[in-house]
Amino acid sequence: MPKPPIAPDELPEPTDPSLDGGSPDTSYDLPPELDDDAPKRRRGGAAKGAPADAELETLDDAEFTAVSRPRAPALKVGIAVAAVLAIGGGLLWYRSAHRARTVRQALVEAETLMRLDTAAAYRAAADKLDAPAQMDPVAAGSARAFALAMLACDYRDAAADAAADELLVAPERAETVPDQAYLARAALALGKRAMGDASNAASRAQGRNVWADALQARIAMAADRLSAAVEPSAAAAADGAFAAGLAVQGDVARRARRDPAAARAAYTAALAAAGDLGASPRATFGLAKLALAGQMPPAEAMTGLERLLQDGRVPAPERGRAALHLAALRLRAGDGGGAQAALDLAGLDPDARAWAERAARVAAARRGVYRAPVDAPASLQSRTDDDPPEAEPPPPPPPPEPRPVARPAKALAKASAKAPAKASAKPAAKKAAAAHGGKSTAAKKAAKKKATER
Repeated sequence: MPKPPIAPDELPEPTDPSLDGGSPDTSYDLPPELDDDAPKRRRGGAAKGAPADAELETLDDAEFTAVSRPRAPALKVGIAVAAVLAIGGGLLWYRSAHRARTVRQALVEAETLMRLDTAAAYRAAADKLDAPAQMDPVAAGSARAFALAMLACDYRDAAADAAADELLVAPERAETVPDQAYLARAALALGKRAMGDASNAASRAQGRNVWADALQARIAMAADRLSAAVEPSAAAAADGAFAAGLAVQGDVARRARRDPAAARAAYTAALAAAGDLGASPRATFGLAKLALAGQMPPAEAMTGLERLLQDGRVPAPERGRAALHLAALRLRAGDGGGAQAALDLAGLDPDARAWAERAARVAAARRGVYRAPVDAPASLQSRTDDDPPEAEPPPPPPPPEPRPVARPAKALAKASAKAPAKASAKPAAKKAAAAHGGKSTAAKKAAKKKATER
């Protein structure tokens, strides 16, 4: 038979372990997953044996939440610092990339300008590279130094010479010296007529840069080694749009190879590459020399000279040389007034004007191979018109007198055998003539005496 249920008043009263000396460790606790108040008790730390932190024992939920988040501000600061660093790094990267892109673009545009081979183009290239040279003193600084060095070499610009030399300090100390630095040093040496230094510097960039070939050809011609200029000039002219190389190729064909057709083609191609910054003075003068030598019609050469003379961006010496060649061609065509007008337009000083008038008359009267006039004043000397001066050749000496023809030995023997007979016959004839002359004289005296006695 089942037991009856226990009445509520008969149930035992719950005992407090703390009252009867029991240990709390021996009491039974519900598992945490079944006890809803377990987190509160753990946070409160009310149980015995928990860390003795009086402050945490008395905290409620809101206060505990506020104290349990001490790392949130530090995390925000770290995130902010990381963001600032990332933005700063991005800005630095963008600035570096922008500077590199600016330098590269300026180098390309400056190279295009310098290939035109005019004073205005070299100056525009140097100006374009002014700011990039401060960003990149090695690459852009070398290119700007080369533009200034060409101004100093071809157009005698002393300020450009000093500026180029200063710009070359950083590139020449670099671990890898750019080709443009070698070319700039070669151009400066060529302007000072230091041919050995110029050739050595240009050779450092030869094979990698057409400017090195053009400079080597010019160095060889300036040293009067025309045969040594043939190969580098051909390499420089291989680029059909390189006006500087084509003009040098024309000079080599005219002076070294004596090929006026090839020279004219090279000069014409150089002038065809001209842009808004003018035409190559070297190519313009080359056509004028072919016309003065009678190797091409003068009209084409005169057109280029007129354009060069009227361009105010062209330095004074080059405009003076253009006036000289133009005056000579106009004099040859019978246009004396046009010749004087060309010299007037050049604005020469009195001494230079007098010299130019004499040189133009000599060039107009001369025929055959072109010869540069001698003793040109400084205001009319140009590195772009650098044929060596040649004086008029002296007149040929008179032909020598004809020498007596040597007679054979037999004829000499016969002549010597006949000579004594003739010699002995001559005294007898003289005596007979003297006797006959004496008789006639005596007869004349006797006849005169008779006439007197009568």
